[in-house]
Amino acid sequence: MSRINLGQVKWLTGIFGLLYLIGGIIEVLAYFGKEIKVIGVPTGDLFAAFALFTISAVYLTGLKRAVEGDLRSVSYLYVGALLSIGLALIAVLVMGSDAIEAYLLHNEDFAGWSPLDDVTTYLVLGVLSVIAYLPVKDVSKNPIKVRA
Repeated sequence: MSRINLGQVKWLTGIFGLLYLIGGIIEVLAYFGKEIKVIGVPTGDLFAAFALFTISAVYLTGLKRAVEGDLRSVSYLYVGALLSIGLALIAVLVMGSDAIEAYLLHNEDFAGWSPLDDVTTYLVLGVLSVIAYLPVKDVSKNPIKVRA
C-alpha cells in the first residue's frame, strides 16, 4: 500500500497548475505574435494553449480539493499527471516525424532542423510532470493511504 501526504498533493497540484497556466498564457501570446522564450519554444498553437489550460484546470481543481481536505484530490493529481505525460508523448512523436523528414527523407523544408527546434513548452512540462506522477503512480492498482 502506497502512502501520500495531502500536503504533498497541495504542493504538487499548486506548482503544476500554475506552470501549466503560465504555459497556456505563453502559447496564447505566441499565437498573437508575442515572442516569449521561457521554457521551450512556444508553438503559437491555440490547441496547445487549450490543452495546457485544461491540464492546469485539472491540477488547480485538485489543489482546491486538497486545501479543503478532500482525499479525492489525489485523483486530480493522477489525472493531471497522466494528461501532461500524454501531451509530452505527442510532442515526442512530432519530433520523431520531423527527424524522419530531416534525416531520412531529406525534405528541403527541414534542412538544418535539429531536435532542439521541437522542444516545446508542453514537452518540458510533460517531462517535469513525471515528478507529480511518481507519488500517485499506484493509485489505479492498489489503494493508497492518504495522510492529512
